Formats: sequence, C-alpha cells, structure tokens
Amino acid sequence: MTAIERLLGAPAGTPVRRAIDLLVTDDWTTPALRAPLQALGTTRAASPLVLVHDHTYDPGTYQGEERERAVRLLHERDAFVGTYDATLLAREGIQHHVLPAAGYVRPGDVVVGNDSHAPTLGAFGAAAFAAQPTTFAACMHTGHLPLVVPHTVGVELRGRLAPGVSARDAMLTLLSRLRDDGTGLPVACGRALEFFGDGVGSLSASERAVLANAAPEATAITAVFTPDARTATPAGEAGTFAALRLDLDRITPRVARGGSASDVVALDDLAGDRVDQVFVGTCSGGTVEEIAAFADALGPRSRVPAWVAPASREVARRLDESGVLARLVRAGVTVLPPGCGPCFGFGPGRLGPGARAVTTGNRNAAGRMGAADAEILLASGRTAGRAARTGRLGATGAGGRGTEAGACAPSRSRPGLQRPRHGNALLLHGTVTTDDLTPSAVPGVGTSADGDPAVLRRLLFHHLLPESARPQVLDALDGGVVLADGVFGVGSNRASSVRALRAAGVQAVVARGVAPVYLAGARDEGLPVLTLAAPDAFQRVAPDSVVRVDPDAGRVWIDGHAFEAAPPPAYDRALYRAGGVLAYLQPEAEPTGVAR
Repeated sequence: MTAIERLLGAPAGTPVRRAIDLLVTDDWTTPALRAPLQALGTTRAASPLVLVHDHTYDPGTYQGEERERAVRLLHERDAFVGTYDATLLAREGIQHHVLPAAGYVRPGDVVVGNDSHAPTLGAFGAAAFAAQPTTFAACMHTGHLPLVVPHTVGVELRGRLAPGVSARDAMLTLLSRLRDDGTGLPVACGRALEFFGDGVGSLSASERAVLANAAPEATAITAVFTPDARTATPAGEAGTFAALRLDLDRITPRVARGGSASDVVALDDLAGDRVDQVFVGTCSGGTVEEIAAFADALGPRSRVPAWVAPASREVARRLDESGVLARLVRAGVTVLPPGCGPCFGFGPGRLGPGARAVTTGNRNAAGRMGAADAEILLASGRTAGRAARTGRLGATGAGGRGTEAGACAPSRSRPGLQRPRHGNALLLHGTVTTDDLTPSAVPGVGTSADGDPAVLRRLLFHHLLPESARPQVLDALDGGVVLADGVFGVGSNRASSVRALRAAGVQAVVARGVAPVYLAGARDEGLPVLTLAAPDAFQRVAPDSVVRVDPDAGRVWIDGHAFEAAPPPAYDRALYRAGGVLAYLQPEAEPTGVAR
C-alpha cells in the first residue's frame, strides 16, 4: 500500500470518513468560519482545535484600512477562541512550522487545516489536508473528514543537494516536472505526493517541509514523508502509484517566472533582469537555511528594498544567535516578526504598480503580493540575496541577457476570458487560480476575508476584467455557468473564491481539471463543480452558447451536445441535492460534534 493508503486505512478510490486528530485555523481565515458554524449551531469543536495567529502582525504595523482590518481580525480571533475553546498560539510563527515543533502534530495524525499549505505537515509524517472554510466548519462540527482515498504520485529522491543549491531549487524543479501530464493538466492533480528514497536522509526537517509545501501548487491533495521514507520503496496496488525520480545532486538554481509557480527556468537564462524588491520568508522560504543563504549572498548592503520574515520564533532565535539577523539589519534589510509577512499582499512589502520582485514565497499569480501588474519571481534565498545585492536577477555580463524587461516574461499570461454575449457561459482559458477569482486584498474594494456578498462580487475577476466590462459580465453570470479549459481553483483555500461566484448567481463550474481543495469547498458551499476531460467540449463554447449541467448525473450539455463528466462520488451527489453541507447536516438536528 502507498503511504496515504496506510494512513487512511483503505485502498485508493475508496470513500472513507476519517476521524480528525487535529483541526488548525488562523487569524486571517477564521472570520469566514463564522457564518457556517452559526448555521450548523456548533458550540464546540468535535476534534482538538488550534488557532495559530500567523498571517498578520500587531495592528500598529499597518495604516488606514489595513490597520482597521487587523483590529477586526484580533476581535474575531479572541471571540472564536472563547466560543470554541480553541488553543491559541500567537506570535510564534507560521503554523506549518510551529505545530510540529510544539508537539501538536505526530506521525500518523490526520490533520485538517483552514490554510491551503496544510499539506506541509506531511513532512512530519502526518496526513494533512487543506480545507475551504465551509468544509472546515463541517469538520469542526462532525469531527470527521469525508474523502475518497487518493491515488499517489511517488517522488523518489536520490543523492544530496550540491553546495549553493537549496531545497527551494529542488521544489521548483519538482513543480516544473509535475506541470503537465501530456494532456495539459498537472501530473499530480487530485493525487497525493509521496516522497521516498535515499535522498530523504540528506534533508533536514525544514527542507522536507519545503518539498511537501509544493502540494497545493502541484494541485495535489496532500504530500507525505513516512517515517521509513529514507529506505522504503512504496509498492501500491496496480494503478495507484506512478513515480518520478528527482536526483538532488543534479538540481541547479531555478526561478519560477511570474504567473505560475510551475513555469520554471534555469537562473542563468534570466540573469541580468531588473529587480525592484526582495522578500525572503513564507512557509516555503522562511527557514534557517534559506535566510542564512540570503544573508551570505547579500553581502554588506542591499541595493533594493528587502524584507525578511522568519517562519517561526525558533527560526528567528537561531538566526539571532548566529548573528545573521544583525548582519541583515546592518545591510539595510527590514526584519519582520515571525509569520507570513508580505506573502499575500497585506501590509509591509506590498508591491506597487509595475514592480518586479524576487521572493522565496510559494505563489506568483497576478496581484498576489500587491498590484495586478507587478511581477513576482520565485527563487531560493541565495538567488534572492544576489538580486538584493545587485538589483538584478543573478549576475550580469556573460551568460546573462542584461535586459530591462522581457527576459522574465512568463510563458503563461493571465487566464484568457471569453465573455458571454447572448449565451450563459463564461469561458476561461488556461490555469485559473483563486487569486484570479478573488484577489486577497484590493485597496478601496475589500479583501478576500470579507463576508459581504456585495464586496465579494466586486472582487470577482478583478484583475481579469476591465472595469468598464465588469457590470455587463457579472450580470450575464446570473444563472450562468463558468467553464475552464485548464485546471481551475489553484492556490489559496479562500472561501471568497467560491462565495463570489455564488454571489454573482453562477449555477455551476465545468473544468478540465479542478484543484482538490476547491472541488471540496465548492461542493460544501452548494456550488456544483464538474470535471470534463474532453478538450473538444470547450472548443465548442462560443459567446452565444447555452450550457446546461446535471451535477447528479455528471452530464453537461453545450448547445444541445451532451458530454459525460467524471461522475461525482455518492457523498458529493448527496450534497449537491441538499444544496451544500450545511443543509445536508442540519435536517436531523444532530447534537453538536456528532457526525452524520
């Protein structure tokens, strides 16, 4: 059996309802839990519950609307902890690093996190799953996670990383290998990633966490390192295990170009490109190894504004004791408290219009860290240090193109959008991220943490639609269907990415592939999402097309032509018929914490 089959106790493809060992939420996503928990009548969590305050800093750090938001988030946090008797971990750092170090996560645990990077905990032997807020609320209410045991993509690690190369470079290389299965969809879409092989032993715990952190960007449902991963070779049932090999000693410095974490090229191919800003931190880059490598490569002075946010208080302590933090301050770097920092475009380090940033973060969708036209390049700490020292991406001169713009241009731009004219179908081309659906923060409009449907409707497709076209397109979506010829819902687990579509009146989503967190979240919100493998189906969609969807039967009609979608599991069909998990759980008026 594969690791995930052992952890969940059933073969791949089997529906299970697994007891949850730990529930984890945070300060930014917790407000989205209020409405579903009130609808369920939940008064206590049915499983151990922890709230980690890691996304935002003290309100005094922010100004204007952001300060008001930070104050409200503090009130929401305290009310939630008091109401549901959650354990509060505040100002300790990012949950995926703090929880294992504090002993909250053990090998074999099933963890559900209200954060898309929850699978990072798989580096410590847990089966960790991200959930959108309504899914998380249902898990709080019942104490169980319903899912179909996923098939597995194995990643055999061999050798050890060469000097000057980090786990971040390995992560980016892996994402590029998982980018396309030959049909245009990610190799690991909806599957589990399992890491094994002799190369595991050469990695520290934090380096393993960096690799596990790739799961949501690879559209995998989770990632697992098992306790015996250093020597074991998984042997799954036929059809449940497909493996690829990653030779760590052959990894070279890599960069993901703006727009997609898997659009990865060699650093040398981009050498000489202008850099305006650098950020080193996040759950995939705020480690001791990455920040120390950044400091070594930076030297005595940063040429561009630079921020560093350690992943945890323990990371900050170790860097302080070694003198790294003092060196960074002398070099003009702003050292932030432990936490997520500028990763999601809120507060210090927010990117301005036209800026180009190098970051050790995990996402680079348009608008992710600020302005919609800012460019985000993902790299290692060492690469970020060189960029901060020179104001260029890598070394200029021989081997570099030395251009002011263009060399970093992504191979994938933002999703294309075909607007409905007289039909009811909005067609999106390419990969669609949750940042494309609803940006995390748009000044003067709102944030993805807003619960007001009117605000969410204004955020919908904010970076994809011209302001002049927005009213007509949103009006046309009322009663309509959204189609996507690529993978849909990649990235953050934010509830707004589903709720905004509901607020616009969208009846269903049909896509060639769907990120698993989005698929479960939409189902639980009562928004049917079907996967339709046939690429020719999407080629039929025109501005005047009329699309009809039967989610119970898994059938889609485009201008009268019928297409068979992947049949939803029985549990999903039951939720579609009920109108979502809240309606499904309510009719029997169950006592809080008792699973249906």
